[in-house]
Amino acid sequence: MYSDFLELLKRDYPKSWSEFIIVAEDVLKASPATLHLKPEELPFEMFFGIMLRFFKENDLEFDYNNLSPSEYTSEIRNLFSGFELIIGHYS
Repeated sequence: MYSDFLELLKRDYPKSWSEFIIVAEDVLKASPATLHLKPEELPFEMFFGIMLRFFKENDLEFDYNNLSPSEYTSEIRNLFSGFELIIGHYS
């Protein structure tokens, strides 16, 4: 399911995904142990942490305290969708 979800994000929100990849690559470059990894190869927990950083850096509110884990994918899609519109407006 995790890899299917990532493919969906890449396909449906390509501009948002590109911006996410920039953040992810910055995080991965910070350590020699992760330098060779691609974001899609990370365990979900690590990927999710980078996703939270992406949201924070772009002022996107992911209120995980008020969401159940089963709602995370829907909320992530909503945030990527909204961000896609914002990026599309400026490009």
